[in-house]
Amino acid sequence: MIPPRRIGWLVPVLGASTLLVCGNPGWCQLAPFLPKNGYELDDTVQLDRAESTERTHLERAKAYLADQQWDEAVETLRRVMEESGNKLLGVAERRYIGLRDYCHLQVASLPAEALALYRSRVDPVAGKWYEEGIARRDRRLLADVVEQMFASSWGDDALLALGDMSLEAGDYAAARDYWEKIIPVDPATEGAASWMRFPDTDLELAAIRARLVLVSILEGAIGRAREELAQFTRLHPDARGHFGGREVNYAEALAEVLAESSSWPRWEPSPDWPTFAGSPARTKVAPASIDVAEVAWRVPLDRSAVAGSPNPAAKIPRVAENADAPLSYHPVLAGNLVLVNNQAEILAIDARTGKPAWGNSGPAVFRDQDPIGLSASADPPNTLGVPRFTMTVFGGRVYARMGTAITSRPPQSSEHNQRGYLVCIDLEAEGRLVWNIEPEEPGWAFEGSPVVDGTNVYVAMRRSDIRPQAHVACFDAETGRRQWRRFVCGAETPARGILYESTHNLLTLERETIYYNTNLGAVAALSTRDGQVKWVALYPRQCRGNLLKPAPHTCRDLNPCVYSAGTLLVAPQDSQRIFAIDAATGHILWQTGSQVEDVVHLLGVTGDQLVASGYKLYWISLKLEDQGKITHVWPDGHEQPGYGRGLLAGDCVYWPTRGTVHVFDQATARLKKVIQLAPREAGGGNLLAANGHLLIATADELIAFAREGRARPKSPDGVAWRVPRLGVPLLRRSPHVR
Repeated sequence: MIPPRRIGWLVPVLGASTLLVCGNPGWCQLAPFLPKNGYELDDTVQLDRAESTERTHLERAKAYLADQQWDEAVETLRRVMEESGNKLLGVAERRYIGLRDYCHLQVASLPAEALALYRSRVDPVAGKWYEEGIARRDRRLLADVVEQMFASSWGDDALLALGDMSLEAGDYAAARDYWEKIIPVDPATEGAASWMRFPDTDLELAAIRARLVLVSILEGAIGRAREELAQFTRLHPDARGHFGGREVNYAEALAEVLAESSSWPRWEPSPDWPTFAGSPARTKVAPASIDVAEVAWRVPLDRSAVAGSPNPAAKIPRVAENADAPLSYHPVLAGNLVLVNNQAEILAIDARTGKPAWGNSGPAVFRDQDPIGLSASADPPNTLGVPRFTMTVFGGRVYARMGTAITSRPPQSSEHNQRGYLVCIDLEAEGRLVWNIEPEEPGWAFEGSPVVDGTNVYVAMRRSDIRPQAHVACFDAETGRRQWRRFVCGAETPARGILYESTHNLLTLERETIYYNTNLGAVAALSTRDGQVKWVALYPRQCRGNLLKPAPHTCRDLNPCVYSAGTLLVAPQDSQRIFAIDAATGHILWQTGSQVEDVVHLLGVTGDQLVASGYKLYWISLKLEDQGKITHVWPDGHEQPGYGRGLLAGDCVYWPTRGTVHVFDQATARLKKVIQLAPREAGGGNLLAANGHLLIATADELIAFAREGRARPKSPDGVAWRVPRLGVPLLRRSPHVR
């Protein structure tokens, strides 16, 4: 709550010409923040930039090099790497890299005499690490060679080995990233001076480039593979080497593989949907299209969890949902279990029948210890944003953020005792609580549910301030003990430290890298090993607006990066555009125009197109010749029928409106059929494919439709399964429910 004395003080500071008077306390608190011209933010993004001390050292190293004082230059660069390697330095407009990598770039560009001196000092250790890494197939040791002694004589050998290991593991984008660092880059190429490249490899470049063509074929990037093969044929027409156990002409062998690839069987993904958007990379296509028949079962959801607060900001119109009943539920699927949560409970439902997963006591497998107190104070009246609920399932365990969704609070807030927390529950033990953790200090909050790699749990965190700060934290998956926490950035938000905020930033995980769309003017990549920031890309922010008439893009709240074949696709909340960013370097490849401002859901990548939705459904080209261009939009008139998050399944796009689900061909955008929901006593919402069923999560109900030709499951009395509502006020005080 904002004390009355602060309200009077805020009026002149924020530029409001009058103080509105009304009977609703929430509106009165918002009133001084809503002057006639709305808000205007400072577009500065706070980063952990290199300070004057580090810059002085870099200038000193530059002077040593100019005077050919190789020893002093090398030692100065090594000292900066060891002492300040985690700081960030701008290397191009709006792109920052770690100071350690910047020093690697300087070392890699040293004159031969200075480079030889550097190698004489690091090669003994680098060689030992490389040989042990190869002998033990230890990726960590090989990565240490690259990360700590990139320009050593062993750096290119380590890059080659890491690429081969990544290829074997099916991580094609990582393999490409490692191998491309071996290939010399044309100095005239834009940004070349800020790209990591090994200085003087003695490896056979034809063999490296052949690997790059092969990995494009394996990725299914046929257009890129053809271009790379044509270039390879020009550069190395007669190059020979071992391929598939025999010595061949590389160009001819690759041409054969490329031709054969069109007949390869399609890889079938798992039917599970274990996290938001189906995978930690935030892009998944469900295995098969769905034929929808009648309703198979229904499970009530607690509407008060998303719409029970007197929050005036929540009544402001939002894209593709109702303001007073947001579509906040995003279920996940693990085997035959559908799991859905709100701030106080986690439900586990049998996807085949709609019955509780275990026993007859109801579907709740976890309940908050103090749900009544949580319900009463979780969403103060002067809050920006609405609750969102999703989880992650990994290795038979569920990881979720529970409790209040408030992540930023006014400095004098009295609600510090109500904080969100993370839980881990064991599905194999029917919901046994493994651990729960709260932020260790006041002013900190978990942004949303985490991603998991089996060993560790990674989650976005926010620190309240006038400029909220975005951090990433890592916790041990077994014990919940914190391993590290890393600052990413800070920036002003429309709340300006005066209002509460409810945010839900989700991380994207691809192998050993975490990608974070902060919605604070920055996208970042961090190492899973220690949280070191690899790069930060800044984008132009939309810094003006009006909280009473918000722009459509401000409704992007569950909007993690989408990772696809080495490219990040990002739709920030504080921008009208969608950006494509090189996942290895942070270089912005292209951006759309502002005509996609209403896009709030990036549904995924299919072929060479990104499918996105908001009021309308969009296909956005990823082809080299027309990247970022809208190739299809539906409907193409003034209608704005979108309602909820759609789904890519089989070769179709399923897109919900209030009374229908429209089914489109993914490749052509041709409308294939329309599923009418009203005759089935259903409406639109967030879609999920579960064991052949189509599920719709509305604001107050989870509805499953049977497949065509499959009988509707019945209870013994002949009525379709209906699970009793378990609203927050009915919950008992207990740490968990078995």
